[in-house]
Amino acid sequence: MTPTTAKPKHQRMGVSEAMDLAAKAHQSALTGKTPLPAFKPYTPDDAEPAKAVESVASDERDIRKIPLDLIDANPFAPREVYTPQVLRERAESIRTHGQFEVIHVIPHPDKPGRFMIADGWTRVTASREHLVTDALAAQVHHDLTPLQAAWLGYNHNESREQHCDLDRAFFFEKMYAQGATQSEIAKKTGISQSQLSFYTAFRKLPEETLQIVRLNPSRFPAYIAQNLAKVARKVSEDKASSLASIYSSNGQSVHWMINQCAVLLDKKPGTETKKKTGKIFRYSNGTLRQTGAQFELSLQIEEDQQEEFSKALEQLLSRFGQNALTEVPDASVQA
Repeated sequence: MTPTTAKPKHQRMGVSEAMDLAAKAHQSALTGKTPLPAFKPYTPDDAEPAKAVESVASDERDIRKIPLDLIDANPFAPREVYTPQVLRERAESIRTHGQFEVIHVIPHPDKPGRFMIADGWTRVTASREHLVTDALAAQVHHDLTPLQAAWLGYNHNESREQHCDLDRAFFFEKMYAQGATQSEIAKKTGISQSQLSFYTAFRKLPEETLQIVRLNPSRFPAYIAQNLAKVARKVSEDKASSLASIYSSNGQSVHWMINQCAVLLDKKPGTETKKKTGKIFRYSNGTLRQTGAQFELSLQIEEDQQEEFSKALEQLLSRFGQNALTEVPDASVQA
């Protein structure tokens, strides 16, 4: 009888090899070179002893493969807007192409053995919700506080399309709550203090309007939020929400949105805008100036015509003047 030869087990990519590929892939993304093969997370067989964290040295960085259930959110996270579409797309990307960049974490300051996210929470959430993988390659930063880790995440997000003004606004509010000044945030972000004031408009939006913004945040930069906040305050909250909904779902242009806000803020519904007129009549002895309903007259009248002019002016004023008062001598005029 011919002895049966055991079939070799499927060859899995080792952790060290996988981590090196992840690091090199990240570098190739920065340099623009052709990406290396996709990173394939290593999952041990059920028979193998479970390991909470597997470590690998790479370029003197502490890069590890960390189970997702050991990674917690950062209370100062630079992002809060995670739409279903973004999470679905990120999950599909990881499933199809693997993990292209390492995420960044710090040791949890209050929970030994656990980690707090610095950058990569979208990948963590997408992988959890869509069951893509149970672990991701992560670089552990041992010298950062949660606040510093959040700033690291903010700087990484600034190079990504998904980062929006709504995320920035929430993040800046967290920094203000921690004692940061507007000038300090301006220095860190490169955003002028006058522009930073626009971001405060998001917290002034009615809750219904804010929910509309959350569903499609890329359509609502800070200056749009500022205009909507003015409409909500000066016209009505319902009008602001209605306008935001039309703009978000119908694909209206930014110019359309700004114009609609301007129309609502310039006049009340159902009224017509009255055009102010302006005229100046110049004479050799003076000027008559009209600005809207206001008339200003300044004339130098010859002495022999003053009485006649005074009577004519009184006659004119008796027709158009309102609430006429008794004549009072002007004490400032001296003979």
